[in-house]
Amino acid sequence: MTTLVLLSDLVFESNDKLNQKIRSVFNSEQPSIGYIPSCSDPGRRYFEHTRRYYNQIGIDNIHYYDLDLEYDESTFGSIFECDAIHLSGGNTFYFLSLLQKRNMLGLLHSYVKRGGMLIGVSAGSILTTPNIEIAGYGEDADENNVDLKDMIALGLVDFEFAPHWDGSEDALQSLREYTRINRTTVYACQDGGGLVMNGESVELYGNVVLVDNRESGSVDE
Repeated sequence: MTTLVLLSDLVFESNDKLNQKIRSVFNSEQPSIGYIPSCSDPGRRYFEHTRRYYNQIGIDNIHYYDLDLEYDESTFGSIFECDAIHLSGGNTFYFLSLLQKRNMLGLLHSYVKRGGMLIGVSAGSILTTPNIEIAGYGEDADENNVDLKDMIALGLVDFEFAPHWDGSEDALQSLREYTRINRTTVYACQDGGGLVMNGESVELYGNVVLVDNRESGSVDE
């Protein structure tokens, strides 16, 4: 059963119902989470922010695994023993290039299919979808500084994810055009909101809107 949590951002004032849902999807009373940054975080600034977020919902066993400058092939494999793997935010193109370089896409896909959970934030959420084209779309697009050609991502869902939606109708209209051109479906998510997929069930928390250029629906919990 595929279990995914897709978030726009990690904010400490986020939806209590979302926090409770994230905690409830773990089968273990003391779950472990392996954290993968989108690029090396030598000062652990972003890792510490993430660790504090999980601490506040009762999860203390968080481990840092680097795919970039601190990558250690001999120890990285232990991440697949964790109850969940957290994919951080950052530049989506660079993050995907690291996953490709370390041959991680197939391993992560297998991990989820074996029952492991993926938790994505921003770029990390986009990486669970079929491709990362949307990361390069719009005014606040990521820059493809690594000249990435292969945009194929994990493909764990059949929709795309647009984090950091500003709540405007203009942004939704732009996404409708994107879905029309690319013949796809997109969930637009404001910071503080998220999507939890457990098997075939998809639950929306906060201000999340489904955009497929024909109709849209939203939920605000």
